[in-house]
Amino acid sequence: MKRSWKVIIPLLLVLVLVLTSCGKKVEQEPPISKEEEVSQQPEDKVDQKQDEPAVGVGEIVLPHPMTVKKDGATVGGTLNVAIVTDTPFEGIFNEFLSSNAVDSQLAEPLQSGFMRSGPNKEIANGGWCDVDFDREAKTATYRIHKDLTWSDGVPVTSDDLIFVYNSIGHKDYPGVRFDSDYHNVVGMLDYNQGKADTISGLKRIDDKTLEVSFYEFTPAILWGAGLTYQAEPAHYLKDIPIDQMESHDKVRKNPLSYGPFMVSNIVPGESVEYVPNPHWFGEKPKVDKIVAKRTSSDTIVEALKAGTFDIVNRINVNSYPEYKDLSNITLTSAVSRSLGYLGFKQGKWDVETKQVVPDPNAKLADVKLRQAIAYAMNNEEVAELFYNDLRIPANALITPYHASFWNDKQEGYPYNPEKAMQILDEAGYKDVDGDGLREDPKGNKLQINYLSMSGGDIAEPLAQFYIQNFRDVGLDVVLQNGRLIEMNAFYDMVEEDNEDIDLFAGAWLVGSNPEPSGLWGRHSLFNYVRFAADENDKLINAINSNDAFGPDGMDNEYMVKAYHDWQKYAMEQVIVAPTHYRIELTALNNRVNYWDADPMNYDWGWEKVGLLADTPEKAK
Repeated sequence: MKRSWKVIIPLLLVLVLVLTSCGKKVEQEPPISKEEEVSQQPEDKVDQKQDEPAVGVGEIVLPHPMTVKKDGATVGGTLNVAIVTDTPFEGIFNEFLSSNAVDSQLAEPLQSGFMRSGPNKEIANGGWCDVDFDREAKTATYRIHKDLTWSDGVPVTSDDLIFVYNSIGHKDYPGVRFDSDYHNVVGMLDYNQGKADTISGLKRIDDKTLEVSFYEFTPAILWGAGLTYQAEPAHYLKDIPIDQMESHDKVRKNPLSYGPFMVSNIVPGESVEYVPNPHWFGEKPKVDKIVAKRTSSDTIVEALKAGTFDIVNRINVNSYPEYKDLSNITLTSAVSRSLGYLGFKQGKWDVETKQVVPDPNAKLADVKLRQAIAYAMNNEEVAELFYNDLRIPANALITPYHASFWNDKQEGYPYNPEKAMQILDEAGYKDVDGDGLREDPKGNKLQINYLSMSGGDIAEPLAQFYIQNFRDVGLDVVLQNGRLIEMNAFYDMVEEDNEDIDLFAGAWLVGSNPEPSGLWGRHSLFNYVRFAADENDKLINAINSNDAFGPDGMDNEYMVKAYHDWQKYAMEQVIVAPTHYRIELTALNNRVNYWDADPMNYDWGWEKVGLLADTPEKAK
């Protein structure tokens, strides 16, 4: 079924700041468990029950309320949380080393609103760390709350922020955060290249205050470009070599926390237990313990029926008809900040120069071929058949979460196989030998390898559905290695630019900063498709230009135009083919007192989640 979508999110839909300003990997469909951070809350909240009418966010109609809040005394006890993933989680409890959604989900109880965001998702004051900006001086100054303390009793200080910068800038740093945003910090590159022992742009004012200087004060800095959204305990980790830190027990088994909960036990890849942090100065947690346990997407519905889990956050939506009417659960819904896409490998990552190197001879270097593939994808029918209409066909690489800058009127690539075939014909991709499949413009056989992720019942039929879409327009697309690939191996292959990959199905959970360089820029390792072009650089630079500043602050009209210009270019060039935005669901056992999926609610946190009964309710 073909349908048109118009989605408008109000300007005041505030996105919680995430662990990185660019984004994180999202596990390919299904399950939908890779990534995300704890959300907080707004004012004037109206409690809603599951049997009330569906609620709307702009012109998106949500199937369930965003907030569930119940009166009654809580009983302490153990809150059981499901981590729905078909593979063991990595369990990297460290902001600058972690890069996947499940690890971020597991870190949520350890964190609590370190920073907050404003109406346009820019950094705003009111969290546990405020930031003051000085455009003329080209500085940003962190001011950490005086009472914020690590779970071992050591105060959180500016040294913990400096430690993050030193780790990201270290020459042996194995992570993905060291990008052009951090290059803009004064002295960062000199430190990385061994020309300096310290980062000259970091000025420690006192235990709770750190000033960061930039070469250029760009608009992106207001959204966190070159800033860290979390502290890491310098006193606890500083003696561990950076290239060994990711596997160290202090990161994998015994991480520290400055949030309402702390880790008490970890079964690697399987479960995490949390207890209240005795040094947490905020509201006292309502439960005695949280147990987050990995469970398969194949068994989650039966587990819900049995009351095995109190909370299943970001539950896979392909099983929606099986659990939506269960008597023992309440559902919440929200528009996720994730973006699904089909990626086209167009080059390599140069480890030495730390930048994308396009390959003009790559199989998918031809923009006409990419456009045809985008038109061949029936994302409308995928949303209906595979996701129970809990997906929204995407029209841009900016998501509806950033309503100020997202171009909701851009057409994108709606399903149009006739147009796809016309483009292929005109570009010289024709069936030369009469086998029903097109050769390339030189008459050579054209077979396109498609890398897709395993996980859940629909992963295989979904991949085959798209493959059939491509065959319907005469393109010979085959699963790479003839099978789906496990999530961790999938991203290893993508990041390492496996030479056999032509297409891959990926997804990002985007960060607070919509500025595109973090995902699609020349100097971003996250630019997995390895697209780079002078025009792309120019349009991204326009977003970061000082021209965006008006006499009284940000020139909103300029910024909107700059974002719209880049979105148009990105779609014309098909840097990637966006597939879907998502509606995200959380299933709550009826004994849970409070859950809020509203990203504007800055008052909500894991410390507020309680249980109204000693035992979970089972489905009738």
